[in-house]
Amino acid sequence: MLQRLGLDRLTHAVYKQLFAGRYGKADEIAAHLGVPVEDVHAALERLTQLGLLRPSGEDLGELVDPRLALKALLLRQMSGIEDRLREFEEDRAAVRALVDRYAEARPGGLEPGFECIAGRAAVTDRLHELSCSAGTEWLAFLPGGPSSANWLEPVQELHRKVMARGVANRVVTTDSIRGDTRLALRAAWEDEPNCGVRTVPSLPVHLLLVDRSLALLPADPRDPWHRVVQISVPGAVEAMRSLFEQAWENAVPLGSSGPGLDDHGLSAREKELLRLMARGLNDEAIRRRLGVSLRTVRRIVAELCARLGAASRFEAGYQAAKRGWI
Repeated sequence: MLQRLGLDRLTHAVYKQLFAGRYGKADEIAAHLGVPVEDVHAALERLTQLGLLRPSGEDLGELVDPRLALKALLLRQMSGIEDRLREFEEDRAAVRALVDRYAEARPGGLEPGFECIAGRAAVTDRLHELSCSAGTEWLAFLPGGPSSANWLEPVQELHRKVMARGVANRVVTTDSIRGDTRLALRAAWEDEPNCGVRTVPSLPVHLLLVDRSLALLPADPRDPWHRVVQISVPGAVEAMRSLFEQAWENAVPLGSSGPGLDDHGLSAREKELLRLMARGLNDEAIRRRLGVSLRTVRRIVAELCARLGAASRFEAGYQAAKRGWI
């Protein structure tokens, strides 16, 4: 298992013999393991390079406290994972750009069941068309939160239109909206059957589902109202509806007091932030998921690092996992 930290099988075996402390020379360990003494010397050199062994006047050197040395190796590995995740995100963005160019240049456009609506005006017009045509159900993910005040008025107007016609109307948004006095939907929905607003710590993307027949998704989550894809493939729509229902079941009604602290004294937002941070998301991506400002994300990260006694976000993720917080 320690091979992922840079210890091959022989180096690991030599390291365990150093722990046992039964032998004081390299040739004694070589005889015990049945390997050439040169291989043991190479393993000792490898342990020194990894910071697990400190050179000294003795043949075998001096063991570094494993509580410090192995922790340093873990943190180094976490840093490498972060770099690989960042590279993956860059590659994924490049692939998405190429796919978008292909879709735009292809004579036949997107595959049947997919339609791209580009431009804020065109997206707004399509949303109004759907609000007029919806007959049974209007479901939405709204991860914007109070920091995105621009979505409140137009979105509330659309929801009022479908609600006035008796269409079942449910919304899942982020906990950050709680206490926002601009959300007039709260009072309007309290006594309505098949309607409601519930909140969760974070949401991955905007989503609109209409009448179990079509879904609207943003082409770019960073600018959800600029370009959207309308999907009417039954299997894809049903999969997204199942995702909505799962989020709805786990969400907390807006009219309730909201989620409390867990056994570790963490709020739902703090726990979700740690989970997103451990997955390698940067502050901007976390901000979008939680529906809060960058300043709020950085403040919570600093507070959590202080509580965990961590000098960096990488160490905070390690400490949180070690303590069972995530």
